[in-house]
Amino acid sequence: MSKLILYTRPDGGVSIVVPTPETLAKFETEDDAIAHVRGRSVPDDATKIRVIDRSAIPEKRTFRNAWVDGTDKAVTDRSKASAIHMNRIREVRNAELAKEDINFQKAIEADDASAKTAVATKKQTLRDIPQNFDLSGASTDDELDALWPSELPERD
Repeated sequence: MSKLILYTRPDGGVSIVVPTPETLAKFETEDDAIAHVRGRSVPDDATKIRVIDRSAIPEKRTFRNAWVDGTDKAVTDRSKASAIHMNRIREVRNAELAKEDINFQKAIEADDASAKTAVATKKQTLRDIPQNFDLSGASTDDELDALWPSELPERD
């Protein structure tokens, strides 16, 4: 199975339909299976519908929600990918802020002014990550995915 159906959704993103092995087995040729799947699985509001080779989509799916139609293949829209990545960073940052809330509560209970100041400073640093962390230097999906704020825990 080397052929897929790529179409553009009304929101500008792309979707890809992959015929299942069961569907392929029902037809004599891959082209017949693709035609069948296209008629059943591509929504009426789809545009730029075409059959592409599997090699025309990015190998890694890290930013698949940022894929757009690149004329002859699916490509990653850098600004959409950056927004997706920043949202992932925010999720981790928010978890770290919640942990610091506990530390701040402990500092209040202990009436430790220096601990309260340290926690407040760390929380402000975490809050500032979306405004201060620069993703613009990444030109590929891998480069973008590799960018991670040093203030956050390492990713697995």
